[in-house]
Amino acid sequence: MKLSEMELPREFLEMFDGKDLELYPHQEEAIKILEKNRNVIVSVPTASGKSLIAYVAIYREFLRNGKSMYIVPLRALASEKYDDLKKMERLGLKIVMSVGDYDVSPDFIKRYDVIVCTSEKADSLFHHDPSLMYDISLIVSDELHLIGDEGRGSRLETFLSAARYINPDIKILGLSATISNINDIAGWLDAEAVVSEFRPVSLKKGVIFNKKMQFEDGEEITFKGKDEIIKICEYYISQGGQILLFVNSRKRSEDLAKKISTGIDTSIMGSIGFEVPGTTETDRYQDILARIIPKGVCFHHAGLSSVQRKLVEDMFRNGKIKILTATPTLAAGVNLPARVVIIRDITRFSDGMVGYISNTEIHQMLGRAGRPKYDNVGYGLIFSASENSMDHAWEYINSEPEPLFSSLGREDLIRFNSLALISTGLSRSVQDIIEFHEKTLLGYQTDISIFSGKFEESVGFLLENGFIQEKDGNLTVTKFGKIVSDLYIDPVSALILKKYIENGNISDERTLFYICSAPEMIPLIAKTDEASDIQLFLQENDIEERIREDVYPRAKTAMVLMEWIKEPSIDAIIERFGIGPGDIQAKVSSAEWISYALSRLSSMLLPEKRAYFEMLNVRIKEGIKEEVWELIAIPNIGRVRARRLHSAGFRTLHDLSNAREEDISRIAGFSEKLSGDTISHARTILARRHR
Repeated sequence: MKLSEMELPREFLEMFDGKDLELYPHQEEAIKILEKNRNVIVSVPTASGKSLIAYVAIYREFLRNGKSMYIVPLRALASEKYDDLKKMERLGLKIVMSVGDYDVSPDFIKRYDVIVCTSEKADSLFHHDPSLMYDISLIVSDELHLIGDEGRGSRLETFLSAARYINPDIKILGLSATISNINDIAGWLDAEAVVSEFRPVSLKKGVIFNKKMQFEDGEEITFKGKDEIIKICEYYISQGGQILLFVNSRKRSEDLAKKISTGIDTSIMGSIGFEVPGTTETDRYQDILARIIPKGVCFHHAGLSSVQRKLVEDMFRNGKIKILTATPTLAAGVNLPARVVIIRDITRFSDGMVGYISNTEIHQMLGRAGRPKYDNVGYGLIFSASENSMDHAWEYINSEPEPLFSSLGREDLIRFNSLALISTGLSRSVQDIIEFHEKTLLGYQTDISIFSGKFEESVGFLLENGFIQEKDGNLTVTKFGKIVSDLYIDPVSALILKKYIENGNISDERTLFYICSAPEMIPLIAKTDEASDIQLFLQENDIEERIREDVYPRAKTAMVLMEWIKEPSIDAIIERFGIGPGDIQAKVSSAEWISYALSRLSSMLLPEKRAYFEMLNVRIKEGIKEEVWELIAIPNIGRVRARRLHSAGFRTLHDLSNAREEDISRIAGFSEKLSGDTISHARTILARRHR
């Protein structure tokens, strides 16, 4: 069947370069099932046309006056998918992306036809108002296999379970790479499974060992001379391919990229003929990128800033970068296929020990091999340094991904979800909570009664700590519990923050430490040679070391944030703490969320300090001292421009409202237009305040 036979408008076909595509069998089968108002799980390899199924389903839902929610696991994927779906606006659809900012009412949903969001955002909207499930008629869950991920899967499982629990008529389309126990997932969601091994670009897998590529079909290619990784890169680059090299650490990705850039035969890389576009970054990574990208090589990891990561991704997509070394997070977070994927490391250091990477991750990485529209075949290779690792590599190639299992039985998740269920009114008793969990994947895969003790303990904890109360035999949420549930934070985090507020010994350093003590904050690694500085920070700020076992990593994270709000250069923070700009951005993002929660809680527990906590929340977000806080309210004025205005004598909105454009435009970074806009905005804000 062709797209044109489905009575789709010309504008829809133009989304696919105007081509009247021939549907793959799994696409046609899934679309026909959806037309019967049945749920569908599509399990096919990467780059096999799953998105087209979703787009057809979303458009047809729109024609029925229905709304669709498109859920992805990560913000980067949400941005990517939003840009793609925006093309459908020419068909009359209204598209919106909603990520982060978990304390937001779902009312905005009524104004849009398609909502693109992360699983955490979707779940937080449910916390605010479960009736939103009646506004949504189709949920597209992309990368559904990540429901088995201990860190991210639970939010998606909870949301999908709640959607079906509240509105049994809601349709679900799950899109996934290969799921070995797909019958479990389909059974839980009452869905039909569409399974195919079809790939538009075939995948040829093999192992690199002892300067030889050995493929599963028996073909062997031997290399002589220098490092075999470099020789393999030269071999495939000379044929017009691109290469993704996965390693197990940031340092290894950087070191390998530098090694390749200096060791590879530059004559095969073609004429690069460009300079690395400038960014506002001034850190050491920017210098390295400027040196190696013109050679057609680069690295990618979470230590890079978001601007740098996007630069690298875009340059790989447009072929400027031929060889990209990366940590495995790239495989799950960004759609970057290459003709050749080489997994250099199959082990990872975690929890104090070295272990093998899961089958699922290996298959996810290998699945990136083969660029649709460019390659007829993709090559997925696993490097082996010994005979033992070679045997393990072949086991990976011949195995299936691990089956997916629910993680909702964890104590912290039971506590978190129990509060949400009581807060939203879906549960009035322990039995109600149990009945909800019977509808989850956990309930489908296990006898939920074995968790009854944990459910009772979680309710006891919530009662004892004032999140809920019992009235006339029913459990109801307290004002405190409702705020915590809406804020989408762990009740344990709320207790840490509550205890700090009630203690009354408030300072920037202590506030940042207690923010970093929340379970949601993943702390930085504290090195041995940093112990004395950390100890001094704890002592000077009267912080009890016994508050958490991982006090040093959390104290270091607080110290980084403390530096951030003192306005040093990014380089200075990187140099002092041995981290990357991406690390700073990640911790700032998490701390901004927790500090916002702290300001909301303070309005109930310590109203006289609410203004302080709100100001600190802005300072964390922008990285500023208190003295320029007022200037940040002006659009397009960030930490650098605010400091320049302050240094030039414009220290308040009143100063700016009385300024002349020519006075502002003399300041670095201020054009005539920006100067005029800055003065105008200052006057508007002041006028609004005096109404």
